Amino acid sequence: MKNKDSLQIIFIRHAETDYADIGDRDPSDGELTARGEQQCIELGEKLKDFPIDAYITSSLLRSFKTAVGVCNAKPDKPLLEICPELVECGCTPGYYGCSEQYLGRYYKNTKMGDKLFGTEEYEFGCEAFEDNVLRAEKVISYIKNRFSFGDCVAVFSHHGFLEYLIPTALGVKPHIFRFALDNTSITAVEFCRDGNTVLRCVND
Repeated sequence: MKNKDSLQIIFIRHAETDYADIGDRDPSDGELTARGEQQCIELGEKLKDFPIDAYITSSLLRSFKTAVGVCNAKPDKPLLEICPELVECGCTPGYYGCSEQYLGRYYKNTKMGDKLFGTEEYEFGCEAFEDNVLRAEKVISYIKNRFSFGDCVAVFSHHGFLEYLIPTALGVKPHIFRFALDNTSITAVEFCRDGNTVLRCVND
């Protein structure tokens, strides 16, 4: 249940992926397997009655379609925001995922979110450790500044980048300890009014 005394982020890893059938996308932008599609449906059922105020996803197709699985299970078909800064570490340099128009084929109520880096075009690194640390800091700062205590935000991303996002949310340097995150797993972090940060669950 939601807690009016905390801002909660639930970090969700995308569903099972295959890189053999990427269509017109970059080789780093894989497609869900048949099992992955089923995992999205199951995740939607799991979170159907869980109160979530905002949905933010990576612009890579596997993450977006995982988020769609959750949004489709909600009766109000909520807005799904696209955030290229959530793409996986080590993507092809210069590739920042799919466009709003491309992803709109899979879910109509979607839009490109605020740009956290760059100007008209996204410009940020996702290979070097320092680049990923900066990306994670930008994303967590953006969420904490935009949302309030009592809100719950779902963030859909990738194993490698979640290993930066989750420690950054906890105030710990990334890679001091490592996460083993399964497909469609949920890790919840709460920012409390008293200044404490709580890790509620890992890989649930």
